[in-house]
Formats: sequence, structure tokens, C-alpha cells
Amino acid sequence: MDTPADNTSLKSQYTAQITADLERNAAEHERLSADIATLQRQLSALEDNRVLLLSMRQTLDIEATGDAPDNTGVSGLEDGSSPARKSASPSARKPKRKASTTSGKRKGAESGRSRTKGAREAGVPTLGDLIRDDLAQHGEPRSAAEITAALTHVLPDREIKATVVRGTLESLVAKGQAHRTKQQRSVFYSAAAQGAADGTA
Repeated sequence: MDTPADNTSLKSQYTAQITADLERNAAEHERLSADIATLQRQLSALEDNRVLLLSMRQTLDIEATGDAPDNTGVSGLEDGSSPARKSASPSARKPKRKASTTSGKRKGAESGRSRTKGAREAGVPTLGDLIRDDLAQHGEPRSAAEITAALTHVLPDREIKATVVRGTLESLVAKGQAHRTKQQRSVFYSAAAQGAADGTA
């Protein structure tokens, strides 16, 4: 049979167990209460933000719907012409721009010719004259790059481009004032015979 001492020890054990459980319960209760308070604050802040955002969206919707009739009114032209006519007007202007560019090119070509004429009248040798002299001085065929380098060395103040030299050489060939020979992939030019050049001139 259980003695009074055994009963006392059991009661003390149960008491200690219950006390520990109560302490854990109180600590958990306190922690959950703090979490609930934090969540409630976050929830109230979210609700406030939601109300503010809804009011802002409603205001923007009202402004958008209020601006729509004004935009349609602005799109209508005061003079009664249709928008299609306005859209067609830029396309009608494009040929004028093209015409202006072509006229600009013609003006540039005419100005270039006038410069050449002015250079001849002033006694300044033209690029064709310089190329003919260079070919006459060198009896062997020369490439356009060699001629360009030689003219650039002789006339450092004058801007001479290889493409212009090549075009001038081809013009001289067409006039019979120079000969063109092709060796593999390279093209060489030489001076034409004096009699042939005078005959073509």
C-alpha cells in the first residue's frame, strides 16, 4: 500500500509539472498576444493604404473619363476639314522635299563646274591636268593610289581623295587622254600617246 510519504512525493511532482506547464502557457500566451498586436497594426495600415489607393484610382478614373470628350473635341478641326486631310498633307509635301534635294544636287554640280571654270580662268591647274602631267612624267603604268599619294605629296595644302582621282582617271580614259590596263585584280593607268590625245581634243 502507498505510504503518506509516497503520496507527498507524487503531489510535489504533479505540482511542479503543472507549475512548469502554466509558465510555458503564460509565455506562449504573451508571445501570441504580441504577434496578434503586431498583425493587427499591419492589418490596419494595409486597410488605410487600400482606402487611399481606391480613392486615388477613382479620382484618376473620373479625370480620364472627363478628359475623353475634350480630346475628341480637340481632334475635330476648327475649319471643318477632316483628320484624313491633315494626315494626307505630310505625304503631299514629300515630293517637294525630294525635288529640293535633287535641285540641291544640281546646284552643287553647277557650283563644282563653276569652280573648275574659275580655276582654269585663274590659271590654277585642274586635277585632270595634274594627273596627266603625273602620267606623262612616269612612263610606266601607275595605280590610282600611287597617283593620289604623289599628288598629295606635291600639293599638301590641297585635299585630294583617291575616289576623285580614280573618277578623273576614268574620265581621261573615256576621252582617250589616258590608257587603262588591268593586271590580275589591280588597275593601272598610263598616259596616252600625244597624237591620240591631241586628236581626241
